[in-house]
Amino acid sequence: MRRLMSLTVATYLLLSSSATSLAEETIRITNGDWPPFTSEQLPSGGPLSRIVSEAFALEGITVEYGYFPWKRAYEYAKSGKWDGSVGWAPSAEHLQDFHMSRPVILVDKALFHLKKTPIDWKSIADLSLWRVGSTAGYSYGKEWDQAISSGQLKTSEVAADEQNIKKLLLGRVDAVAMEVDVANYLIQTRLSATEAALITHHPLLIMQTSINLALSRQSTRSPELLAKFNRGLQRLMDSGKYDEYCSGLRAQNRAPVQIQQKKESAGVR
Repeated sequence: MRRLMSLTVATYLLLSSSATSLAEETIRITNGDWPPFTSEQLPSGGPLSRIVSEAFALEGITVEYGYFPWKRAYEYAKSGKWDGSVGWAPSAEHLQDFHMSRPVILVDKALFHLKKTPIDWKSIADLSLWRVGSTAGYSYGKEWDQAISSGQLKTSEVAADEQNIKKLLLGRVDAVAMEVDVANYLIQTRLSATEAALITHHPLLIMQTSINLALSRQSTRSPELLAKFNRGLQRLMDSGKYDEYCSGLRAQNRAPVQIQQKKESAGVR
């Protein structure tokens, strides 16, 4: 009887320990300021942060975010100092440094311009007719990058998207390449209603990029954590909560539930 009780107690302690370990499993992910997708100042850290947190939570994993400038956030995750980073495009460079999840969100990039200066284009070559602004460190697709490299397209680069919007209003550029949701957020929150009414964007997209969770290749935990995240993300989508969290970001012609059916283009966020 004593032996049986000892085995029972030992089994209970083992199971309790395993359950506690599962409940307390934590992943440390770098994050940054990229409204309206993610920011320490946004409710729940923004929709992107919330989706990542809740997908992991469905698999019994708690996310701890650390907010840094994006370059530092990338390096901390790449080196394995942190487990990963909240979201990056699956470019060739990024895939060398990280295990990438399935797409978490899709980001559209388009040309914004003043309504009084209509921009009509069908190919990147057409853009040589206008003064175009872009943001340093961003890629707008292979065709765009090749046109820049060959000298066919020349752009005026700035460090931050908000600077490009100001240049557009001042007439220093004819059009600026920006992520649609980010541009709309900046226009709504940084400009007056009169200024915002002056700007529109061309319906033709420059590109569409998937933004994925990036987990460090330096960590042996990454493949297992990635599998759990992908499983949790699917559960979140099936529950309808994913659509709810994304609804405020999506343009009317985009449907979050179709994220896997859309053609993905890799680029730098």
